[in-house]
Amino acid sequence: MMDFIGIKSDEELFSDIPSSIRKKGIPISRGISEYEVVRLAEEIGFTNTGYNYVNFMGCGIYDRIIPSAVDSIIGRSEFITSYTPYQAEISQGMLQSLFEYQSLISDLTGMDMTNSSIYDGATALGEAVRMAHRINEKTEILVPENIYRSKMDVIHSYSSGLNLKFISYSFDKTTGYLDLEDLASKISANTSAIICENPNSFGIIDPNVLKVQEIKGDALLITYVDPVSLGIIVPPGNYGADISVSEGQQLGIHREFGGPLLGLFSFKKEYLRKSPGRIIGLTSDSQGKRAFVMTIQTREQHIRREKATSNICTNQALMALASAVYLSVVGPEGLRKIANVTISQAKKLKDAVSSVRGYDGKFLSGTSFSDVLVKMSADPSHIQRSLFEKGILGPIPASNLFSGLDSFAQAGFFSVTEKTSDSNIRFLADTLGAIQ
Repeated sequence: MMDFIGIKSDEELFSDIPSSIRKKGIPISRGISEYEVVRLAEEIGFTNTGYNYVNFMGCGIYDRIIPSAVDSIIGRSEFITSYTPYQAEISQGMLQSLFEYQSLISDLTGMDMTNSSIYDGATALGEAVRMAHRINEKTEILVPENIYRSKMDVIHSYSSGLNLKFISYSFDKTTGYLDLEDLASKISANTSAIICENPNSFGIIDPNVLKVQEIKGDALLITYVDPVSLGIIVPPGNYGADISVSEGQQLGIHREFGGPLLGLFSFKKEYLRKSPGRIIGLTSDSQGKRAFVMTIQTREQHIRREKATSNICTNQALMALASAVYLSVVGPEGLRKIANVTISQAKKLKDAVSSVRGYDGKFLSGTSFSDVLVKMSADPSHIQRSLFEKGILGPIPASNLFSGLDSFAQAGFFSVTEKTSDSNIRFLADTLGAIQ
């Protein structure tokens, strides 16, 4: 390069920079070995509070076991990008992987079709509301009274400008299930969609969701489900869901300070042209060979804005790949075992915490899956700070999550996964008893 531009030294290259403002060398210390760098990083890392804490936090983001194969595969240079595989000729590996992801999630949910990912569970729910409105052009959306405030914030952001009306329906104060009678009374000729959660935002597996198809009439049913719970509970496709969405973080994705996440988005095939995002399809190339391509991509960068179904851009392709690897590694039986261990540990936690004076994890009689809602005699935020001092993360105060549920001001969530041991639960119960 120096010969090409006609200079003989670095000094000539930078000669146009006045010497008065040049840095006179950088004081770099003696280098250290790779082993010393690792040791130094570990020493710094171990000073982080919470590194060895017992974790009982969940409510959407969970600490689950991730097989080493997941990180090994998604870390390969052929895969490690979330960018859209625009050029099919050089992207067959990623396109096939996304095709398999779509098939796996469709099998898991019992739905006809799945797109190649949305940003996260909440934005998937926002896209589902917009999709329902596109399908039937009605303007009323029925939502659970106990939906997370953060989800509703995203839904409102996604639906602004559509003049939609959101109507809440109540829940049974004894079981925590949705109130079918109240829901039925609020369904009208202008109801576009009904949003149901299973497990719901109280963490309770809700059998009443299965009965909504009997009363919904022409309204569309949108379900927000826990993908791990589908290892043991009825999938949404089996009870008439038109659109099913989920947060897919539990399927092989690490908790990284709030991200990255993964929105699962499945639907009935008759609504394909109204769906957001992209669909990867299988076709044949000019030589008759099998080829994977982006079959559907009705977004505003590719077609007229007024015809686009979504403005989703570069999406969660790498995280979709992670979930596909995770589901392939654990398999149907493995997912069933993970779900069974989770629900078993939730029952043990509910019993253990309820045995401590001042705590009631059984005030809602429904079966908890991963999140256990506990009423407390003290302020949940105070309990949280006290437990933190003892090496425990949790609870999450219910008031942080819900709007308008004043009766739950003295309640908080403890969450479990297959990583939660019996000794962890005993430690929590003993510590709760000691801090009173």
